Amino acid sequence: MFLARLEHLFRPVDAWGEFRKGARRAAVVFILYRQAGLWMVPFVRRRADLRDHPGQVALPGGSVEEGESAWDAAQREVAEEIGVPVGRLVPLGAGDPIYAAVSNFSVVPFVAYLPDPVESFVHDERELEGVLAIPLDRLLDDSAWLQSDEPWRFRYLAHEESVVWGLTERIVYGLAVKLRQALAEGRRSDPPAAGA
Repeated sequence: MFLARLEHLFRPVDAWGEFRKGARRAAVVFILYRQAGLWMVPFVRRRADLRDHPGQVALPGGSVEEGESAWDAAQREVAEEIGVPVGRLVPLGAGDPIYAAVSNFSVVPFVAYLPDPVESFVHDERELEGVLAIPLDRLLDDSAWLQSDEPWRFRYLAHEESVVWGLTERIVYGLAVKLRQALAEGRRSDPPAAGA
């Protein structure tokens, strides 16, 4: 099963490593859920008037408070930002921490499964403009990601009048190798469809 393979590919949520010294600590969650037979991933659209990463599309998550584990912080932030109750996510593992020099954030990305049924996400209007659901297949399709014309080239994904880029693109890119591997292993081991 895809989810079981992911658990073997990623580090345990309580043994992912450590934050960069002197950096602001944060945790985000790459949440997988099923909708109309597709794997989907929710992203948040941050308000344009926020101090950190204004107007950007991001994975749900945020700052890790003193004395809080990164996974506990990630769950708390997901509950605050998109209304998924703490304890509802099934943790699958953690990716490599990423450092954002511009904002001095050291971010650990977790991968988790949101079991059916998935209710509508309710976003925090103080921080967010809304929730954007993107199919996993689109996120893992290299041809869907474009290259900017800016002098400082960057990759981005345009989706429903929003753009995934910057730190979020780096996080998705870092997780994509193992996500593709788990999907590919599933295709090799799944029995062929009847009549195939």
